[in-house]
Amino acid sequence: MNQKKKKRICFLHIFAIILLLIFMIYGVMKIFSICRSAEDEVVETSVRTSTASVTMTETTAVHTEYVTEASDEQNCYSVRPERNQDSQRLDRDYKAGHALLMNADTNTVIAYRSANARMYPASLTKIMTLIIAVENIEDLSDTVTITDDMVFPMIERDASRAGFLPGETPSLEAVLYGMVLSSGADAALAAAEYVAGSEKAFVDLMNAKAAELGLNGTHFTNVVGLHDKEHYSTATDMALILEYAIRNETCRKIISAYEYKVPPTEQNTEGLTFVSNFFSRMYGDEMPDVTIQGGKTGYTDKAGNCIESFAEINGETFILVMCGCTDKWSAIYDTLSIYSVYGAGGEKYVSSSGKR
Repeated sequence: MNQKKKKRICFLHIFAIILLLIFMIYGVMKIFSICRSAEDEVVETSVRTSTASVTMTETTAVHTEYVTEASDEQNCYSVRPERNQDSQRLDRDYKAGHALLMNADTNTVIAYRSANARMYPASLTKIMTLIIAVENIEDLSDTVTITDDMVFPMIERDASRAGFLPGETPSLEAVLYGMVLSSGADAALAAAEYVAGSEKAFVDLMNAKAAELGLNGTHFTNVVGLHDKEHYSTATDMALILEYAIRNETCRKIISAYEYKVPPTEQNTEGLTFVSNFFSRMYGDEMPDVTIQGGKTGYTDKAGNCIESFAEINGETFILVMCGCTDKWSAIYDTLSIYSVYGAGGEKYVSSSGKR
């Protein structure tokens, strides 16, 4: 065999090997793409399977897809939103790690990303704290005494506070507004102490409510949203918690408020003014055909920036939850954009600085 023929055979062998490697790499990438696109469906299946295996009492409200009895009143908020042929995966331009946009009136998922995967809810937790407080307080004009244990440990942990000081006796109404608008950890602990006698006992009520609503992707260990590996939820569960809350007149009023003033006290001689952390970053009517009516923000190092809200679009109620956002402003801009693009069929939000 001459030298020229040997070189030709060698070249063909090399070409064949390169071609084989290309097919192998393509195959691996294809498998990865299929696995990635199936991620939410796998999680959804596991959630449905585990939920179906839970034995519920007669008074337990669960999602109708699990064929369990629930009262007519409970049915209005306890049905897990369903995906259909129009449900869309959230575009990669939006940076939230976990997200769900749902139409609460039609009970359908509009857009989603890892919506049923476990994540940390940060201060979105306080919406469940609000629910339990409102459902267990008979008179919001009653007062609660602020103690050292409600204030100083939260200062040490750099948690958001409403600004109450030990010795003050604010009304429970003031406490709840301070907990939601200013995301006050001091206020959350005060509400827990009043209702249940301790944070631990109050957390038991929170977990019981989560079980009652069929939210088996959720577990709480504190009333504030401080990081704990056993304090977790999902975007879908948090959306259902918010939906439950806004069907309560008192909860809805507090979540929708922009500002609340507390009269002067001996400890706070100038009084306190709570301004919504949520509405301090937006008006709510920036996008055509979208009116954002209320919401809650949250942040921890592990959870990232979290935000949830509800809005009216063409006369219908939409709920959006996003966690794991890269920063607080992108979370705001993405909230405005997602409601517009996916809910109202409009354009993305562009800030005055030119940022989306």
